[in-house]
Amino acid sequence: MAPDDLTLISVFVRVARCMSFSGAAAELQVSPGTVSRQIARLEKKMGVQLLERSTRKVALTEIGSTFYESSSHVLQLAEESIAQVQDLQSEPRGTLRLTAPMLFSVKHLGPLISRFSERYPNVDVRLKTSDQLESLSQGDLDIAVRITNHLDDGVIAKRLTSIHWAVCASPRYLARHRAPNTPADLAEHECYHYPSVIKHGRWSFARGDSVYSVPVHARFHVNSSQIIADHALAGLGVALLPTYLVGEHLKSGTLKPLLPDYLPTINSALYALYLPNRYMTAKVHCFLEMLQETFVDPPYWDMPASSDRQAKD
Repeated sequence: MAPDDLTLISVFVRVARCMSFSGAAAELQVSPGTVSRQIARLEKKMGVQLLERSTRKVALTEIGSTFYESSSHVLQLAEESIAQVQDLQSEPRGTLRLTAPMLFSVKHLGPLISRFSERYPNVDVRLKTSDQLESLSQGDLDIAVRITNHLDDGVIAKRLTSIHWAVCASPRYLARHRAPNTPADLAEHECYHYPSVIKHGRWSFARGDSVYSVPVHARFHVNSSQIIADHALAGLGVALLPTYLVGEHLKSGTLKPLLPDYLPTINSALYALYLPNRYMTAKVHCFLEMLQETFVDPPYWDMPASSDRQAKD
């Protein structure tokens, strides 16, 4: 495509929309003669007649009608690309709409949003907390922050960091019960887990090349990781929980890690999801950048306390 082809296509689209050389000329702020000459140049370059001309009106030929449909789309993409580049160079502003899991938002995303709002005062943030995997295409969301291992083919997924899990119990509980040495020992304990993550009441672990899957029992079932953590802290049993929720307790000693030689086989990661057909505005670009700066491998909640503080600052 020659440098001026886009200009000629733009003129043609204006004429096709106005069905008038003079109308297109008025919109483009040039003379009707200039518009006529540019259309003639385009037709000559393409070797086809795009417009039927008469003294009273202008009409699209069959080829012209087909070309109008495709060229309108090309022109729209070009305009959006230019707008995107210009927007990325401007100060972020407008409303940024997000969704994220409830507990992760409370523990980690909320503080990040506070820093973002301080850095970009012209951006209003709307955060919807939900543990359901909402479809981005069915709303006006800009970014979904999700912990998952199931990715929709229709979205762009930026992987941010790993989500690790820990088997843990409080010192109070361990003072009354012998700590498990192997996964099979869990049969002797009250075990709590998030039901949507653990299927069929079995906890699975990996050690070297071996995988262990053991049934566990609990008298209490709840779909809240925070309540499960509270039960573990109260000394009521052994819990399997994500370290982003209990990392501080593991560092402080209010919860003790168990089965250190066995890794829970829950494969999940933290992602930022957004639709591919929305151009990248400055507000979205800057928020994604802050997410990628903050949530890296290993995540700060899995690091020693001194490194943890440095990572969050």
